[in-house]
Amino acid sequence: MDALQVYPVSRANADQRAGRAGRTGPGTCYRLYTRRQYLDELLLTGVPEIQRTNLANTVLLLKSLGVQDLLAFHFMDPPPQDNILNSLYQLWILGALDHTGRLTPLGRQMAEFPLDPPQCQMLIVASQLGCTADILIIVSMLSVPSIFYRPKGREEDSDSAREKFQVPESDHLTYLNVYNQWKANGYSSSWCNDHFIHAKAMRKVREVRQQLEEF
Repeated sequence: MDALQVYPVSRANADQRAGRAGRTGPGTCYRLYTRRQYLDELLLTGVPEIQRTNLANTVLLLKSLGVQDLLAFHFMDPPPQDNILNSLYQLWILGALDHTGRLTPLGRQMAEFPLDPPQCQMLIVASQLGCTADILIIVSMLSVPSIFYRPKGREEDSDSAREKFQVPESDHLTYLNVYNQWKANGYSSSWCNDHFIHAKAMRKVREVRQQLEEF
């Protein structure tokens, strides 16, 4: 699974932030680390995103464009080979690639969706199992930031409202329950406010769902 990890900024990042102090008036930049840490522990520049993220989407796109030997592909900032190999393995596990590394019919279908490969596969398999409507909602809910909020001073009210939607089996079914109840209440913004749910996020979910349905 993907994880967000705390990591030191680079020297270039630190210098760029320091440049903000005094930009429009007198200012001072305070750094919460020592000069030794700045010189010894911070990288000179940040690591390009392509070298530190999951490449499954990129690999699937390149495969759909006919690129077969990804290890010899001329990336502007070449990612570690392990990242590419891990992404190829993940796509093989999902059935997007065959044992020779070529795109399968399932993989070609997956490449048409603007989603992460596991979610693409989930949608395609859902159509075979007859539960596309529910999976469309779940995938759409996963594509937006958290729909719940906890206003200061009303944390307990927010938590108790959230518990009413809880489905013990999984968070995914909880999201499905929230959407179905919102739909049953006429997609009401006031209903969202009463239940500590971001109405704007829910409208975005509905929009994403409609777009995916057209695929």
